[in-house]
Amino acid sequence: MSSEISSVYANALFSFAMEKGDAALQETRSDLRQCAVLFSLNPDLTNLLSLPTISVDERLRIAKKIFGDDSFASRLIFLLIEHGRVRFLREIADDFDAKMLEYQDTTDVIVTTAVALNPDQKERLRASLAKKLRQTIRMTERIDRSILGGVIVQYGDTRIDNSVKYRLDALKERLS
Repeated sequence: MSSEISSVYANALFSFAMEKGDAALQETRSDLRQCAVLFSLNPDLTNLLSLPTISVDERLRIAKKIFGDDSFASRLIFLLIEHGRVRFLREIADDFDAKMLEYQDTTDVIVTTAVALNPDQKERLRASLAKKLRQTIRMTERIDRSILGGVIVQYGDTRIDNSVKYRLDALKERLS
């Protein structure tokens, strides 16, 4: 979930990277995502870079050894260390991703089915969603055998449930 703090940092970082062009945006997105993964896999690193008993200068030296100092993402980490906000890195990365999708006119869609879709079905669904939403679709597939059949499509705050389970539950509700 995005906070005001993460949104401010993500917007500022996005603006700086955008001034340098699409390549810088892509590189920043990739670097930021890698840093967020590193921090999530190593919670002790977040704790170390947040410790008030270690001077800011020492925490910055540690971070420079780990991340270097030539990317937008590493400079963001230094700024977060200076302001005691390292724990917001994952949220900032998520907010930056959302800005990138918006910039690229792309929507993330999660498609849940009982069995895997074949390539033709995937492409037809992607084309249909792209036409409906007037955006490029980045599709993630999930398999959930409990839905029995049909499809559930989620994007943004919208959920379209056309699963057999949903229809059976609705029928059961009407009959009771």
